[in-house]
Amino acid sequence: MELSVDSAKSRVRVHTFAEGLFARLAHDIELVFTKVEGTASREGEAGQAKLTVRLDSAEVAGVLKDGRVDASVLSASDRRDILEKMRREVFHAGEDATVTLEATLDGKVAKVKVVPPRGKTVEATTRPELREDGDALRISGSFDVSLSAIGSDVVKGPMNAFRVKDRVVVRFELVCQPA
Repeated sequence: MELSVDSAKSRVRVHTFAEGLFARLAHDIELVFTKVEGTASREGEAGQAKLTVRLDSAEVAGVLKDGRVDASVLSASDRRDILEKMRREVFHAGEDATVTLEATLDGKVAKVKVVPPRGKTVEATTRPELREDGDALRISGSFDVSLSAIGSDVVKGPMNAFRVKDRVVVRFELVCQPA
């Protein structure tokens, strides 16, 4: 079955975590990417998907506290600074750049290839949850990515008081419709 990703209903979220001497003064952050486009196919227990995530769709959802997102902590300028730092130091790209995700599902395990705009391709595995919802297929799950593996600089705060942990968590919530 051929499917297309419903961009209006699909999201990719990235959770980053602070570490270092003054990490307690820094924040764990959730970034949300709202422009997710792509196609997928499914045949029984197997499937494939190719997604494009636009960097200019990134929004800072807020600060992670006790498993929840608090949108009230960061100022507008803090949010702009975070997004600029992500584009410049993590992806080495401008706003119009994209990240490509290619996934192959075999049974309950999916292999995901992350292709940044400028950097190295990395692979991860995940156990996505697939749920039928009328004609739509909902796919959700998460996997870890090493920032250094994709070619990111070390992302650090002023005077190196803290840095972003190398491992970030990528969470995806996709809604696919018949093509």
